[in-house]
Amino acid sequence: MKNKILIMTMLVALGACSNHKKTESLYDQLGGEPVINQITSNLLDRILNNEKIAFLFKETVREDLHERIVSQLCQETGGPCVYEGLDMVEAHSGQEIKYSEFDVFVEDLILAMEDANVPFTLQNQFLAIFAPMREDITYQ
Repeated sequence: MKNKILIMTMLVALGACSNHKKTESLYDQLGGEPVINQITSNLLDRILNNEKIAFLFKETVREDLHERIVSQLCQETGGPCVYEGLDMVEAHSGQEIKYSEFDVFVEDLILAMEDANVPFTLQNQFLAIFAPMREDITYQ
């Protein structure tokens, strides 16, 4: 009788374990590299043509910026990339980016995600990862 109870307990435990799905990273939920690339391309199209903030990127080579953003987005969302660029304080030092300019960037990012058909719930998760960078990027 004890063996039957032990076996049944083990079967129940194994069944419970098999019902737990491995939680996918945000990177995977978004659709991986193709979607991260699409979001980045959409974002660059917007910010480089947005008269409110385009001047912040006048010294930037689009391809280099694209590569750095993709790498950072990939890493921060749990993808296989390793971001090797400057931290946000170093990267934006001396630019005196205002809160209002940062907010325009975020608005363009949201539109870029919408253009890539990223669901609203995933957009919120994405923004939650990057929102803390606001203080590192802006100059009060």
